[in-house]
Amino acid sequence: MNRNIFYISVMTLMFIFSTIATYAWERYDGVIAVVNSIPIIESELNNKLELHKNKKNIAPHQIPYERSRILDRFIEDALVFEAAKDQSILINDQRVLSQLEKFMMNYYIKKGESESKAGDLSSKLIERLENKLKQKKMSDDPETDKELNRFINSIESIQKMDFAVYFEELRLHIRREQVMSIAIGVTPPSKKEVDEWYKANTAKIGYEVKIKHILIRSKGDSLLAQSETNKILSDIRTRILEGESFEKMAQKYSQDPASAASGGDLGWVWLAELDPYFAGNVNSMKNTNEISRVFKSGSGYHIVKLLAKRPVPLEKVENMIMYKLYTDRLTSQFQKWIEKRRAESDIKIYLGSYVKG
Repeated sequence: MNRNIFYISVMTLMFIFSTIATYAWERYDGVIAVVNSIPIIESELNNKLELHKNKKNIAPHQIPYERSRILDRFIEDALVFEAAKDQSILINDQRVLSQLEKFMMNYYIKKGESESKAGDLSSKLIERLENKLKQKKMSDDPETDKELNRFINSIESIQKMDFAVYFEELRLHIRREQVMSIAIGVTPPSKKEVDEWYKANTAKIGYEVKIKHILIRSKGDSLLAQSETNKILSDIRTRILEGESFEKMAQKYSQDPASAASGGDLGWVWLAELDPYFAGNVNSMKNTNEISRVFKSGSGYHIVKLLAKRPVPLEKVENMIMYKLYTDRLTSQFQKWIEKRRAESDIKIYLGSYVKG
């Protein structure tokens, strides 16, 4: 992806919203459907289908059905846009960046950074990205740009789409949530409903672990540097297994300043909040005081001492459960709202292979 193109202009949305006349549309090359007076462009539909294919194996005979469902989503987005316009809801770049900053902060926490450091780094990177979007002149900052590109590459790898496309997808998501919350009145779940859901789904939520760790960061990305780091930590692990104190080793060698002074103590942590490589290795540990093998996460190389494991307490996930129950209820009501708006709207579909859902 050409980063300059992204920074000069974030991808134009799939609808031509601002200069549309209200006359009746007729089928012509490029327009695949019209929602009231909003055209849906065939090339945008095809682009979205290609993104969908990248994420999911689709048999040739399923393509008409999948294309039709993507078109349905475009139609929904058009109806949401109309509702947002009626309610004067504007999702500007700043609003998208604010949401992106939350994702970014979580990304760095999962990589092993402290909440404070993750917040500072995310704020710095978002400011840099915002200035690039506004085409502001900035002083050279290669390290920040390198870290920003690393985050962007991670998003593109996970989402299997260009960052510019992801940015606009995020804008659509925020607009949809805003319209849902304003146009649809939903009663928040009760404390009793939250308690009942927690009791029925405790196993799905997962576990908290009380652990200590020793972190060693590699001095470079080369295979030699990685191998040397692995050996340093393997030697430390051997000494611990032979009787030396894990805590003293952590104080002396660990490169995690937040925990080294306390003997590598991370306290109780929820596996779902950790770097997935870190969480996967810790989850495989079964016995109290067990010392893990040497493993690598996004932060570096670790060994971990498992002190205890328990189900995640309700108080730690109560807000998450309440949000899930609320959004599930909201989504259900939203689908009814969409069906009603769709029935009331003038929608013309020119896709010859359209399959009703």
